[in-house]
Amino acid sequence: MISENIKQKIKNLFDQKKYSEVIYIAEKYTNLKERPPGLINIIGISKFYKDNLTRQDMFEALSCFEQTFIKGQNSVHGLNGLMNLIKLGLKASFVFKDLSKFLHNAAIHYSSAEKYFDKNDQFLDVGLDLFSHLLNIKKQKEIIHKILNSNTNSKFLRGRSLFFHNYFYDWSQKHHLSNAKKNLKYFSKLKVIDIKKIDYENKDKINLGFVSCDFSNNHSTTFFIKDVIKYLDRKKFKISIFSITKKNINDQSQNELRESSDNWFDLKESNNQNVVEIIQKKKIDILVDLIGYTKPERLEIFFSRVAPIQISWLAYCNTTGFDTIDYLIADNNLILPNEEDLYSEKIIKMPHIWNAHSGFKISRKFNELPCLNKNKFTFGSFNNFRKISDETIKAWSAILKKVSNSRLILKSSTPCDEESLINKFRLNGVSNRVEIFNKSDFFKKDDHLKLYNKIDLCLDTFPYNGVTTTFEALWMNVPVLALKGYNFNSRCGESILQNSKFNFLISRDVNDYISKAVFLSQDENKLSKIRKEIYDEIMETALFDTKKFSKNFNDLLLKIYD
Repeated sequence: MISENIKQKIKNLFDQKKYSEVIYIAEKYTNLKERPPGLINIIGISKFYKDNLTRQDMFEALSCFEQTFIKGQNSVHGLNGLMNLIKLGLKASFVFKDLSKFLHNAAIHYSSAEKYFDKNDQFLDVGLDLFSHLLNIKKQKEIIHKILNSNTNSKFLRGRSLFFHNYFYDWSQKHHLSNAKKNLKYFSKLKVIDIKKIDYENKDKINLGFVSCDFSNNHSTTFFIKDVIKYLDRKKFKISIFSITKKNINDQSQNELRESSDNWFDLKESNNQNVVEIIQKKKIDILVDLIGYTKPERLEIFFSRVAPIQISWLAYCNTTGFDTIDYLIADNNLILPNEEDLYSEKIIKMPHIWNAHSGFKISRKFNELPCLNKNKFTFGSFNNFRKISDETIKAWSAILKKVSNSRLILKSSTPCDEESLINKFRLNGVSNRVEIFNKSDFFKKDDHLKLYNKIDLCLDTFPYNGVTTTFEALWMNVPVLALKGYNFNSRCGESILQNSKFNFLISRDVNDYISKAVFLSQDENKLSKIRKEIYDEIMETALFDTKKFSKNFNDLLLKIYD
């Protein structure tokens, strides 16, 4: 038994974050076998957050969390141990891949714990994190189904579930809309000033505001937004940026946006109520949502009438279901005229493409097909591994089997369990043909882009298409093969290629996708010609003509405003 004096001492040290002392006292005055699960959990947390953290500390901490669950089982201590095993196990595996074995153990424990905790929001949340990291699509779908059919009031959990469903083929667009609308009752209306009581007329410019959680660290959004802001008619528009991300004075991409706007607000530490109050004080006429369900806890900002005109663009390629978001910016390739009622927002279409990329500061150089020199054909995809659906795995595996002496290079912007991904290819008999590159080895943007020089043909994911990666590949004159989709989210690749004028690279179905990949791998002359045409022509297309795009965007906003 632990004396009350020792218990209090441990508690006081833990509250003071004196973690090394917590570990020393707890291990000195308690017996390992008799140690209660709550204390084991505290020791684990202390080992993880102590100064000069080592791999051994992480290993011991995760062992403590696992032991906490095993000892605590259906108690609150068991739940806390399992959640720490998952949350801190994910952090540890980013640094030391071999520690991911704890996450595989956690997956087994999670299944045994569901009968006790499957109505607990935190438990469901870490489950989504865990099985998303392990790329276990079946389990993700089970948890999503539980969340959407439960009594939880968590807009965050429900919003995450809606977002995750874009990775799967389970829902039609009609179902996306239906579930988005059902989700509305879980969002709160914030306290806002009635826009009828705000004087929007007494000024010489239209106040245009952008709200984003991603304006940092060369996030893909920055490459699509910075030239739009740069080239908008500043005689007509005054631009305010409401950045819900950490301020970083050393972040060049953030500073570039900061300098090009008229007003910049760092609101990472502000709650939603404070954010809308700041927006309304600036009398924003047109407020643009660059969040969507990528951050459902922040999307709530748009659930109230904060500005006279509210628009969804760029970040989330589907409907929010909000009747307070007036417009969704798309193009003619993404949403067909007879499908517009499947989105809650009024669809407004850019004349060419729904976004344009600013390109990169390094000089472009033409690169011949790598296979001409290496006698090996290389397919590639640098999309987030979560976008690699089971249908995509099956198609890619079929391509590798049909193309002798071929390989597939993969790299993800978001860390996932690589072994789980390789196992999926192993089940299809092609794991020895797949090579995974670690994001951390390509920290600089230039290094990431140069990796495209190894690729003969890029393969897009489906139903969740790549966007930034497709722009990048084409900028590097690497062809990208895409598949036709059924809604905004799954037609992004199609729209990019339509606007690039390389329609041949769009496949009508999976069989056509496989056939074209095989054909292009076997016809080096055809592929070389496409590659040279991309190099010569792509910068003149709507994809990278940001001046023209910004002019069209400018005119579209004026039309809406009028």
